Amino acid sequence: MLPSNAPFSPEQIGWLNGYLAARFLATGGAETSPPASESAAATGVPLTILWGSQTGNSEGLAKKAAKNLTAQGHQVTVTDMAEADGEQLAACENLLIITSTYGDGEPPDNAAELHELLQSEAAPKLAGVNYAVLGLGDSEYPDFNQCAKDLDQFLAKLGATRLCPCIESDVDYDEPFAQWQEAVTSALCPA
Repeated sequence: MLPSNAPFSPEQIGWLNGYLAARFLATGGAETSPPASESAAATGVPLTILWGSQTGNSEGLAKKAAKNLTAQGHQVTVTDMAEADGEQLAACENLLIITSTYGDGEPPDNAAELHELLQSEAAPKLAGVNYAVLGLGDSEYPDFNQCAKDLDQFLAKLGATRLCPCIESDVDYDEPFAQWQEAVTSALCPA
């Protein structure tokens, strides 16, 4: 049985508990070594996904990315940028950011504080943090994907290491999102 504070949703905990119970019964209760693929999955890379969104698109993609990366065995945490602080960023091993740009190149409301922090004197040192940024924008605006560009530059300036180049999507973000996920996965698990 998984503890109630395991980093899974109630639905995932229920499914995993059922799966583990079935495995236990199938082996007669004896301990067995999991297949190599399951062992690798259990030791996946820890990832923090931050999202900044005015309309919910970035949040939706963050949750989709988390689902895909969790299925690959990674330990994923998804957080609203409004809830993130410098200390948390500095503690991240791998940081993934999905953000939109609002109005004339501004960060979305929930990302404004973090955007300001990362360019201030109080910004944390981020050496040892790997990161990737995906921007959602609209090329009809003159400051297309400005928030994503800013965050990418701020993180690099603070000593973080890019996993892949910042990917900027236009109104149709499905293909750029898929490219970004592929680039992140390749960087995290090189062949």
